[in-house]
Amino acid sequence: MQQLERLLLSEAPDAYVLMDMQGGVVYWNRCAEQIFGYSGQEVLGQHLSDFIVPPERRAEEERVFADTLALGRAECQSIRRRKDGSLLHLSVSNKLLRDDRGQPQYVLSCKRDISQATVLRDISLIAASVHGLYDSLPDGILVVNALDRLVLVNRRAGELFGWEVADLTGRAIDVLIPQRFLAMHAQNLANYLSGRAAPASNPTPELCGLKRDGGEFPVDVSLSPLVIEGETFLMIAVRDISDRKRIEQDLAEKNRALVEAVESRDRFLANTSHELRTPLNAILGFTEILLTRMGGPLTAEQEQQLQTVHDSAQHLLGLITSLLDVSRMEAEEEDLIPEALLCSELIEEAVAAMRPAATKKGLQLSLAPYAGEVRIHANRRALAQILLNLVSNAVKFTEQGQVQVKLRQQHQGESLTSWIDVIDTGCGISEQDQQKLFRAFTQLDAKPSRKHEGMGQGLYLSQKLAHLMGGTITVQSRPGAGSRFTLCLEEGA
Repeated sequence: MQQLERLLLSEAPDAYVLMDMQGGVVYWNRCAEQIFGYSGQEVLGQHLSDFIVPPERRAEEERVFADTLALGRAECQSIRRRKDGSLLHLSVSNKLLRDDRGQPQYVLSCKRDISQATVLRDISLIAASVHGLYDSLPDGILVVNALDRLVLVNRRAGELFGWEVADLTGRAIDVLIPQRFLAMHAQNLANYLSGRAAPASNPTPELCGLKRDGGEFPVDVSLSPLVIEGETFLMIAVRDISDRKRIEQDLAEKNRALVEAVESRDRFLANTSHELRTPLNAILGFTEILLTRMGGPLTAEQEQQLQTVHDSAQHLLGLITSLLDVSRMEAEEEDLIPEALLCSELIEEAVAAMRPAATKKGLQLSLAPYAGEVRIHANRRALAQILLNLVSNAVKFTEQGQVQVKLRQQHQGESLTSWIDVIDTGCGISEQDQQKLFRAFTQLDAKPSRKHEGMGQGLYLSQKLAHLMGGTITVQSRPGAGSRFTLCLEEGA
């Protein structure tokens, strides 16, 4: 009789597992081997939870086992995992077995695979709830149940992945996911079904879908839990972003080509500037020698002509030097090492340098009074160039009246803010033109007949240098009411 009972237990159509009082496996029938994929030798003496129970279901397994010991019987329906990692839905019935003396000895667990019935139930449940609504959406919609089986696939998803909708429904979603993303998907499924995750887009920025023919395509994915009649599902919205990726790649290639073109331009400007300076320096040198009459006496007309040549060459050299500065700053941002400076001294130097030009135009160029020695922490060359550019522009674009430079400082805690204002009574600048002031090679008066010469790079260079020192240049102006350019530098902020 015992042999017959053992045979019946071994060949039963359901999985029968006999466990000791600690949950260790002492018997594992043939159906259990078929359902779970583990042989008896692999599991005998081991704890059942170490093999077939997903981590997020451990607490549930322990609770059912404890109920069996306490009540003598326990039942549940739950998710378990096969040896190959796939999930299955089980109907579990546990019974406590006692020895001849009535003492608890074993726990017999009958586990029936109801996965297919569950999938069919979920397919019917989803179909009854959505009534074909998802077929009208432009994105692919996939809904998976707790077994990771597809219980809804809309028409667009079938087109994206190259499947017939009927062929996909009921399958594991693994057929649509490249191998390298399977672990991430399993974790997402567990998080959403357990309520530990909120709706979200792409879990990783570089996701791909797997077509039926084995090809991959880039996708944008949105995940969200879907609860219907107490059952939780994972809904996945899939969008093919192949076109977007191609556009991004084209833009990246065009951007690289643009960067290379800019670098080539900068090298050309730098090399050309160097080449032009050599003959210009020779012209300046020889005209200066002639103007000093070292080569002999000059007539008044000859002196005037030589002075015109000298002034034009000097102006051209200044333009080339500025061009070289622009190309150098575009090619690489300078490392402007700050030092302790006497700011008032630099301002006085800039004012003194421009005083002859101001006097020639009949302008009053002045430095507003300030208290004591005003010091600042900045790069000497950069600050001197900014001040010279601002004062030079003010003198150039003012036909009558005055140009005044003001210096202000304010301490606030450990920080020090310095403002240097260059104020003129010139023609002023419209609000629209103020937006163009700090662009490279931009002249507000771009007509061939414009009155003032230059390349329009002085304010551009000044703003770049100010930014490299952590400061900025702002402008306040109205047509006919003059302009105020302010350099602001902050220390210890």
